[in-house]
Amino acid sequence: MKHPTQFLQNELDQVLDLLDQPFFLTLTAEERQSLKGNAQGLYKRLSAIESGFLTVGLFGGTGVGKSTLMNALAGSTIASISHRRPHTEKVLIYRHAEADPLPALALADVPWQEITHQADAIRQILVCDLPDYDSLMDEHRQRVLQFQEHLDVLVWVTSPEKYADGRFYEFLQLVPKAKQNFYFVLNKADILFHGQSLETGYEQMARVLESFQEHIRGCGITEPLIYALAAEKALNADHLAPWNQFSAFRQHIFQQRDVKQVMAIKAANLDVEVQELLSAFHKEVLNLETFEQTLEDVAKEWKEKHASWLQAGREKIDPWLRKYITQETLSYQNDPSCLVGPSRSLAAFVQEWQKRFTQEKNPLSRLPHFALPEEIAVSLERQLEWLQNRINHRMLRKNLPSSFREPLQGVVDVSRALQEVEERFSHVLTLHLGKRRLPSFWTFRGLQVLTYVLLFAFLL
Repeated sequence: MKHPTQFLQNELDQVLDLLDQPFFLTLTAEERQSLKGNAQGLYKRLSAIESGFLTVGLFGGTGVGKSTLMNALAGSTIASISHRRPHTEKVLIYRHAEADPLPALALADVPWQEITHQADAIRQILVCDLPDYDSLMDEHRQRVLQFQEHLDVLVWVTSPEKYADGRFYEFLQLVPKAKQNFYFVLNKADILFHGQSLETGYEQMARVLESFQEHIRGCGITEPLIYALAAEKALNADHLAPWNQFSAFRQHIFQQRDVKQVMAIKAANLDVEVQELLSAFHKEVLNLETFEQTLEDVAKEWKEKHASWLQAGREKIDPWLRKYITQETLSYQNDPSCLVGPSRSLAAFVQEWQKRFTQEKNPLSRLPHFALPEEIAVSLERQLEWLQNRINHRMLRKNLPSSFREPLQGVVDVSRALQEVEERFSHVLTLHLGKRRLPSFWTFRGLQVLTYVLLFAFLL
């Protein structure tokens, strides 16, 4: 299960990634920089909350298995019996080695000792092993009670042998902390099943739990949350007995960690600020959706006019082709290459003589580039201007920002589009005329040769 802060962190990660992209149309560079600064600030504040702890205190008498419970909670051995010396008033604080210590603990009057560990399962849980109530001197009791104000959750640990100890309940009545944050653990409950049938064991556990509950209610806690478990079994066994409630206890502690993070997020108003940050992107999304719909509408109109535009283009281009390109093709008839012998020389001489005294009437034969005919260019320009104006008109009606029109100016650029059409037009015509091969006229040439042979024979 992800931590509550993880969802907001994922959203902020996406925001920062999006702000590094160049495709925004609504947001200016200044707005993007401002949003990026806000997102980075929120990320730092969120990271500070995530690095916070759920501070759990374990309180009980000697020999109730607090260290074993702590190890089972961590999923590995972090606490040792050697850490706890008899008749010491120190609070043992177990903190992950890569987590920051809780600053408030430095102000506590009770002496404390910090022990670091590598158990990632409780990385965000600060576990405090409080001195055994039955080993505290009277002068240290008040200090321990004051230290409990630093705790989010207080777990009261006892066992079937010690749950009826009156000193346990004396302490319970003295603690000023909110009772809804108290959890009671009857550890070592497996001894109730030793040498007994399962049914007898359940009966004994039910009697002990009922008696334990009555003692707690006598201290003013009407609905205590009690877990009967065997921490040692949870630490060393792969499968727990049905009566062992350690899994439920561990899950509840982790839920409290998540609840604390959620409350911290709410208190800092971070969730609202993240949503406000995301609202800028919601506006961008709405504009993009409107922009997409506008282009689809224009494309639909263009498709409706496409056939008529093609027909109008043919009506303009076909007469021009018949007038000029056909003339260029017919000019092949004057090519003397189809002649042989003296007639070819005579025809070439006549052509050269005509070039000196006549001007070429066909501009296509002397132009290296075929310019787009004016009547065709005007018609095409009107159609492109209609498309450009239609897009701008629809965008204005949808109240889209002007930044959306700027990219389209490069796409629907009338002058550039006309230039591209003219280049393609010239290229196609040049290829067409360049690839056109002259007729071979083999029969005509053969007749010419035969005529020359007969004439030569006649003259001889």
